[in-house]
Amino acid sequence: MLLLRHASADKRLPSPTADRARRLDRAGRSDARRLPAALENHEIDRIVSSPHARCLETVAPLARSRGIEIEYRDELAPDATRRSTLALLATLPESAVVCTHREVVEKLFRGEVTCEKGGTWLVERRGRRRVPVAYLPPPSSAIPRRRRAAVAG
Repeated sequence: MLLLRHASADKRLPSPTADRARRLDRAGRSDARRLPAALENHEIDRIVSSPHARCLETVAPLARSRGIEIEYRDELAPDATRRSTLALLATLPESAVVCTHREVVEKLFRGEVTCEKGGTWLVERRGRRRVPVAYLPPPSSAIPRRRRAAVAG
C-alpha cells in the first residue's frame, strides 16, 4: 500500500470547515503532475483519498493516468480517529494508494515516522498491523537543485 501525504498547499485557513477547500499551491500542483511518473513502477488498483481539496488535487493526475476513480473517505481527514483510519486501511488491498494528511500519518504510526508534503510511505501488512517499510520523497526532490529553483520560480 502506498500512503501518500498531500502535496504542498496554500496557507492553512482559520476554520476547519474553510480549510477543507484549501487548494494546492504552485509547488504542490507540480508534484501532483509528476506523481504518475514517480509511481509508474507500482501496481495501483484503487485510489482512496481524504475528501479535502488538497488531497483530491494531489491524486487527480494519478487517477487520470491510471483510469481509476478516486474514492473519498472521511476516515482519512485530519480529524479522523486512529481507530477509524486503521479500520479503513484493513479493508484496502496492498495495491491501493491512500492520500491523507500529516496528522493522520502521525496518528497511524504514533509519531514514529514523518512524511514531507507530497511524500509517500510504502506500507506493508504484517499480521493485523500496517508497517512503513520504505519512503519515497516528493517527486520534486528528484529535480536537481539548480532546476528546482527554476521550477519553483
